[in-house]
Amino acid sequence: MKKLIKSSLSVALAALMSISMFAQAGEAVADESSSAVSYNIGYMSEYWYRGVFQSESSVSFGADAEMGNFYVGTWWADVDTGVEYDLYAGYNFALMGIPMYAGFSGYYYSDNFDGDYEEINIGADLGFMSIDAAIDGEYEQLANAGDQGYQHYTITVPLSFVGLPLDYSYQTFTGELTGHTHELAYGATVSGVDVGLTLGRNSDDSTGSSSNIDTTYANFTLGYSF
Repeated sequence: MKKLIKSSLSVALAALMSISMFAQAGEAVADESSSAVSYNIGYMSEYWYRGVFQSESSVSFGADAEMGNFYVGTWWADVDTGVEYDLYAGYNFALMGIPMYAGFSGYYYSDNFDGDYEEINIGADLGFMSIDAAIDGEYEQLANAGDQGYQHYTITVPLSFVGLPLDYSYQTFTGELTGHTHELAYGATVSGVDVGLTLGRNSDDSTGSSSNIDTTYANFTLGYSF
């Protein structure tokens, strides 16, 4: 396992260097577009994603590059039996004054922790709520069991309009993956460190093991960007 993590860290460092070089190249060719690279590290007391349990705890790191309206990034985290490494890219734009984005996300895993997921994503920020959708997802199952098509939708509503410093989100899968999730999330920045707390509840038909469905979960996070 130590050898696996050491190898994965080497690949991750190469990915981060590639993103930095990509952003620097963007600066050289773009006169009117701003370019920026940021890095992040984080800790999760439990790792849940879209209401699906991933790991008892997890540390993560990633990098993001923005070149005008374009963005590209990578994010890495340890999971129970390996390493998750994500790649994503997209374009931010406005339609009738509404901020929107369209892009691609890929979720990949070492050590046969899970199959690979690849998605086409779109989203919009309406102010009183935001919508994020994986409109065309494909899950490559392990052991050559075939691919599954799915969609995933998230609606997030800031509860500041009722005086609460919380965000409520409803998430649901359609297609060949199933389940829906309700989450309440709180976030703040303390001395430059991002602190978060999430309380969630998934459904009895959620994807995952039987011990982690139809359950209430809580997750504490710490993050730092530079």
